Amino acid sequence: MDYYTLYDLSLEKPETYWETFANRLSFFKKWEKVIEKNKQLPIAKWFINGTTNIAYNALNHGGKALIFYQENKHKGDEITFDELNNMSSMIAGLLLDKGVRRGDRIAIYMPNSICTIATILAAARLGAIYTLIFAGLGINAIVSRISNLEPKLVISIDKTFRRGKEIKLYTNLANIVFPRDSSQFDYTREYKEFEKIESNEPLKIMYTSGTTGKPKGVILPHGAWMVGDYTVFDLMFSLKSDDIVLTTADVGWITFSRIMYGTLMHGSTLAFMEGAPDYPSDRLPKIIDELQPKVLFTSPTLLRTLQKLDVKLPRVEFIATAGEIMDETAWKYALRFSDRVADVYGQTELGYVIGYPYALDGVEPKIGYAGLPFPAAVIDTVDENGKSLRGHIGHLVAREPFPTQFIGIWKDEDKFLSYFEKFNSHDTGDLAIIDEKGYVKIVGRDDDMIKIAGHRITSGEVESVINSLQGIIESAAVGIPDEIKGEKLVVFYVGNVDERIVATKVREMLGPIYVIDKIYKVERLPKSRSGKIVRRVLRDLLLGKEIDETILEDPEILKEIKNEIKRSERI
Repeated sequence: MDYYTLYDLSLEKPETYWETFANRLSFFKKWEKVIEKNKQLPIAKWFINGTTNIAYNALNHGGKALIFYQENKHKGDEITFDELNNMSSMIAGLLLDKGVRRGDRIAIYMPNSICTIATILAAARLGAIYTLIFAGLGINAIVSRISNLEPKLVISIDKTFRRGKEIKLYTNLANIVFPRDSSQFDYTREYKEFEKIESNEPLKIMYTSGTTGKPKGVILPHGAWMVGDYTVFDLMFSLKSDDIVLTTADVGWITFSRIMYGTLMHGSTLAFMEGAPDYPSDRLPKIIDELQPKVLFTSPTLLRTLQKLDVKLPRVEFIATAGEIMDETAWKYALRFSDRVADVYGQTELGYVIGYPYALDGVEPKIGYAGLPFPAAVIDTVDENGKSLRGHIGHLVAREPFPTQFIGIWKDEDKFLSYFEKFNSHDTGDLAIIDEKGYVKIVGRDDDMIKIAGHRITSGEVESVINSLQGIIESAAVGIPDEIKGEKLVVFYVGNVDERIVATKVREMLGPIYVIDKIYKVERLPKSRSGKIVRRVLRDLLLGKEIDETILEDPEILKEIKNEIKRSERI
């Protein structure tokens, strides 16, 4: 069916649209009503009084479920759906022995491993509300999440490997510590049942990465999120039981959860890895060549890194990215190895709502754009007064509810309500442009807006121009206070390009008002442990503010950039 036809139908008959996909999944009890909208807020309850279990829908298949590549092994470890189900049932039995019951909260502080996937599914089958804590976080960040969640149990693994180094986890924080080698798993009590969970009961509480402030515990619904996630992956990739989806994501981030469930619920095989996908540099090409996956789901940062290393990937049908803006450089690199490239947009609080539903006719990739709103997702850009905009930068909002939308912020009702106050819509906090055909271009965060002499520009616009220069690897633009102009533009970049060329290109492409006050050429940029550039750190460094090092992948980078700033000041 044509995209625009189905999109119109999804708005005219949303109940029919969502039932089409929900009927492909297993419900123990049929829902009484598909959607019940809230009268005050743009949120809803979904598949009301229907009972289901996402773990059942992820495990009730035949064939191969997982292929996992340990860092120090060239061959992937394979596990069938039956074996994964058995492992999950044994972990569920262990959790029951430890006193975990339906509705209890648990924290899963584990790296990528088969055991981690089985633990997630064990929690879901019991109806325990879980959170995932990225294994690479610093001790303060881990403790802050555990303290906020107050879980009944913390589950961990003894160690992992990254770039050839053994990394010990903070297992002293855990009640259960599994061995890294899943073949040593020897628990015998099994719980083969699946709790019957009402669609709107909580499935998990996912903490945001904290790059923009204090981490928030985002509460996501069980059956509603299940249907929404299944639908989006069906529309993007038309997954079948013999397909393989390879991801470079880390289990600690929401992106992995979406990919994991979206793949397994289709009976497809999920391939994933321990450690860094670019260590060694030929690791990912070898895995792709061996697996021949239908989908490679990765990040723009990794694509830019692979390009820098001159890595040539085997062709795949789909290359999808998420988690950050996919600039033109990453797009063009991806198109060398796949005709169907997708830059999927979503947020923890809303789910994937913009992308490339290639299963539908009339969908073509558009470089630099996140894609089209998925059917039933009503996306808009508005000005400060809430008036719709087209062709201009505006605040990105969701006008209507979506099944993967959050149902609360843990212990912070005021924060939850704040998402809907300003525009009477779900405010994503992002800035975007929507063109005449409905394609959406993400240009940055609200707090990445730079205001120079009354003119507004986003960091993403500046970075896009700089990244288009031959020899630039990546860049970051920030605004800092200026008594005369309000803010002045400062740029950091990685690459072999003269600073004067960078300044000239920005002025030529964006206009004479956008004069860069200072340019710093650095060896690397500060990134969060999920791989995102943390512009706030650069801004705080320039202003001499205190920085929370726990959000950074490598805190040592602070010294490097401080030294470059000091060196530049002496010139």
